[in-house]
Amino acid sequence: MACAAIAFVSCKNDTDTVLTKQQDAIEKYLTSSHTPKLINETEVVNSLEENPPFFTRWDLDIYRYIATYYDEGREERAEIYRGTTFDIVYTAYIFSSSKPSVNDMYATNDPDSIAELTSTGLNTSYEWSTEPMRITLGSSALVSGLETALEGCREGDSIEIYLTYLEAYGNNYIGKVPSKSSVVWYIDIVDVVE
Repeated sequence: MACAAIAFVSCKNDTDTVLTKQQDAIEKYLTSSHTPKLINETEVVNSLEENPPFFTRWDLDIYRYIATYYDEGREERAEIYRGTTFDIVYTAYIFSSSKPSVNDMYATNDPDSIAELTSTGLNTSYEWSTEPMRITLGSSALVSGLETALEGCREGDSIEIYLTYLEAYGNNYIGKVPSKSSVVWYIDIVDVVE
């Protein structure tokens, strides 16, 4: 019985370590290496900068940056909430601790990203569609972290969503994405269908 308890604690500590490393890597990247450097949304009110670029964080496992947040007229564009149907163009990457590269890409429907993959020698003609992906928030087969981060975004937004493995694919190995991987999705909301 004691051996089983020790094994459970060891697995739990390993999971906690992986998760903590991912959280630290995402926050460090967003606040130091990301262009532009971001601050936590909670720090916006104390910022001396007008319209400071910021990220929103949910439970240390979901991080969202809306590049178009301060765009003129954004407030008038259609907002996304549960039940909203909309189209996106996206590129998804495995995230380690720096800006993702073409080698980290695991899914996309963005023509520019597909062209980048093709330039590396990958035959994309059979696997990759350039059609926007249609999503109904709350009814689509998205990982829960993406669902959470997309709510409140607006038509025309360009977004980066960073997920620890708990909010991405968990312990599952999905295609090119290893078990317990953090990921980042670059998303453009093309159209809100309602």
